[in-house]
Amino acid sequence: MSGLRLQHRIVLSLVVVVLIATTGAAFVASSVTSRAMRSRMEGQLAGAATVLSGGGFALNTAVLQNARGIVGAEIVTFDADTRVVATTVPLDRTRMVETAAGVVKKSSQGGGPPAVDADCGTPCLIVLHRIDEPPGYVIALVAETAELTAATRAVTRAIALGAALSAVVVLLIGQFIVRRVTNPIQNLVQFTRELDPENPARRADVGEGEVGALAEAFNGMLDRLQRAQSALVSSEKMALAGLLAARVAHDIRNPLSSIKMQTQLLQARLRDADDLATLHAVIHDIRQVESVISDLIELARPGDLTTQPVSLNSVILDALEQLLPQFTHRKIVVRTHLAEDLPNVRLDAPRFRQAVLNVLVNASEALPRGGEISVETRRQAESIVIDLCDDGVGIDAAVIDRVFDPFVSTKREGVGLGLVNAKAVVEAHGGQIALTARQPRGTRAQITLPIRSSS
Repeated sequence: MSGLRLQHRIVLSLVVVVLIATTGAAFVASSVTSRAMRSRMEGQLAGAATVLSGGGFALNTAVLQNARGIVGAEIVTFDADTRVVATTVPLDRTRMVETAAGVVKKSSQGGGPPAVDADCGTPCLIVLHRIDEPPGYVIALVAETAELTAATRAVTRAIALGAALSAVVVLLIGQFIVRRVTNPIQNLVQFTRELDPENPARRADVGEGEVGALAEAFNGMLDRLQRAQSALVSSEKMALAGLLAARVAHDIRNPLSSIKMQTQLLQARLRDADDLATLHAVIHDIRQVESVISDLIELARPGDLTTQPVSLNSVILDALEQLLPQFTHRKIVVRTHLAEDLPNVRLDAPRFRQAVLNVLVNASEALPRGGEISVETRRQAESIVIDLCDDGVGIDAAVIDRVFDPFVSTKREGVGLGLVNAKAVVEAHGGQIALTARQPRGTRAQITLPIRSSS
């Protein structure tokens, strides 16, 4: 390079630096992408295995077939002697089952890792999870990773091609343009290297020009990946919850109705006070079970709405009137501040009233020794806001972010479906619901409905 002009030496030196930097970025990006995609796949398979290991799902081939379509992996359940109990693997893929069985045996003997890369005819990832009942049973999820490998190679080739093009641009445009271009690129490379899956909200700084557009596109990709991951987790939970709802409704509702009718007939015939009290307790428990079944059925059909223009205040007052005896018994005072200028809103009134009931019942159960519940409606810009507040014991900060997940409950006898159904109904109407802590105590449930739903 000593025979070249200074400008050429500088440009060629910068080209070498850019090539080295972009090559390193290609390696880091492909490694990060590969690890992130594999970690995500492993986490999804492990989560699905955990869910399927409970409730007898792992022994039911029909349930496993449905779950296979959700998680995108073949599922095999082995007994304590590594015999296949239930599987979704086609008959012509015996090597996949044999490989999974070998991994299970090795794990049983040496306590190996729960996720193993293996050769099932094609590269695959096998995730194991032991089942508590029956003892010794293991569920294995087998996902082919050939597409993951191909995607990683494609990313590597794309980044390598970008590096070569960058070198040509630097060589042609010169030192001044190189500096202006490579500095932002280097910043983006650094951000990529420091990207942490545990901090998904972090985004790259967006500058000007093409590099700024690249950073903005990269941030958009991160946003889409985060939304897709959240939607996937939510859809998996709701799909399994809906499946459970359908099974419970089919298998329990009819015989339970018969039991209730026979108990009521028996109650009408008896005269002994002790026997009547016993039957009254039985009917009370049956009604509790019916309430749980109703919540499960509601969970299975969140989008079936029959709407018409109604007064939102009247729906809320109907819900409060229905709960008035319960509030009086619990020594709960209700204060209402309902705006009079609210327009009618298109609602499925019975289902929206049930959503409000679910929130109010939760609020009353947070007041075991009495207290106050306030209900307020108001218009805010292009929305109608409903505030349902209590001064009760509040919600544990560790749980408040998960109260809208199926089967998460802070109550000893709760099933964890009331708020799930309330959220589903509110969102089906185009609205939003959120729970926040109040100071110095209590909880605020805020429901927001768009005015575009008005008639």
